[in-house]
Amino acid sequence: MNFWRKLAYSVGSMGAGLPENAFTTWALYLYVDKLHFPQQLFATAMLIYTIWNCINDPVFGYWSDRTHTRWGRRIPYIVLGTLPLALAFYLIWVPPAGISTTALFWYYLAVIFAYDGFYTLVIINWTSLYPETFTSTSDRSTVNALRQAIGILGAMAGLAATPLIVANLGWRGMGIIFGAITAISIFISLLGSKENLHATGEPLALGPAIRNTLANRSFLTFVMFNLAMNSVIVLVPQVIPFFAKYVLRISDTQSSLIMAPIFIVAIITQIFWSKAVIHKGVRTTAIIGCILFGVSLLPLGLVHTMPQAIAGFSVVGVGLGALLLVADIMVADICDEDYLKTHTRREGMYYGVNALIIRMGVAISAAIISLVQTITRYKPVEDPALMPPSAVIGFRLLVSIVPAVLIGLGLIFVLLYPLHGAKLAQVKEQCALAADPCHASVSSQGTAPDI
Repeated sequence: MNFWRKLAYSVGSMGAGLPENAFTTWALYLYVDKLHFPQQLFATAMLIYTIWNCINDPVFGYWSDRTHTRWGRRIPYIVLGTLPLALAFYLIWVPPAGISTTALFWYYLAVIFAYDGFYTLVIINWTSLYPETFTSTSDRSTVNALRQAIGILGAMAGLAATPLIVANLGWRGMGIIFGAITAISIFISLLGSKENLHATGEPLALGPAIRNTLANRSFLTFVMFNLAMNSVIVLVPQVIPFFAKYVLRISDTQSSLIMAPIFIVAIITQIFWSKAVIHKGVRTTAIIGCILFGVSLLPLGLVHTMPQAIAGFSVVGVGLGALLLVADIMVADICDEDYLKTHTRREGMYYGVNALIIRMGVAISAAIISLVQTITRYKPVEDPALMPPSAVIGFRLLVSIVPAVLIGLGLIFVLLYPLHGAKLAQVKEQCALAADPCHASVSSQGTAPDI
């Protein structure tokens, strides 16, 4: 497949990263701070939303795997769901004026249910196209490097561009612009997508399908690594504002200068890491990434100035770039292995269960932060100088040793990951044979290849 089709597919990561980061970062600020929506009701809505979020990932992936149309299994969901996704995102930012608090609660709950439902429907199917559209390690490495770079740009736009747009065009203007970019980027991704119109779907019921997925050793070790990694990715940004205020004693605006280098370096290193995957393999690259990421986190507990913090977080971006790249490639390889065992393409279920499990990282990070703050006697104060020294030490631990330990746990599961070397080469070879029309016609008269 040529470069332009790879780039076209990868543009879809803008539609995945931009709305999600804008929503998770700014919805709380709009509703609670600007609209004076009670914090307790907002938290209740988000709790209900989280339950819905966990349910729809595996369910929608399961539906996708069992779908059969003359246009394919994944693409129809993307085509039909993209415009409703953009509309639901827009509606988050334009609640009706003058309604009661109770009505606002039900409005917000309804629109975020619609937003997350269509977001899951579209993005699960878009990611499920990745293993089928790109079959070689080289193509998967190149495409995932492009995906991660564009996705990081989308995340940064959702985080940093929102206040600038709102200041000039209001929340409605931001909703229109980001909603349009989301829809356009996802539609562009279809120009680089393809799928097997005759692929066999998921034969099992939902419960057995989930159990069968979790019984796959390759997937189980991968998803535990991915959970550890995502717990760190959620934890560290949540701690940085506290770290900036109470450790470095800098303003909230300056704290954004600490986070930016992580993303910038992670984007730049995608080129290097994509080549490492091709020459060293996905598992080896993941091992190197875990070690670099974990080791580079440790010095952050010792920094005292903003320049030191910027330099330290820049180094962290190197290892993070590797881990962001390898995750989706590993899932794609696991889906290939599963195809040879089950003779069905079950990408939707694998991506859905993966999304379900890694969302636990939000709860894990919140529990860790709460525990450390409680033990170290953290209490919010206006003057950073009044913060107890024990709490300051706690914030240092939360950006250094604690996430390094989590990544260390992730490294253990990477070392246990069995799909590498000769076994992975065998999977690739047999998948190539299964995709060959001549071999397929012969196999149809006998047994399909297995490992």
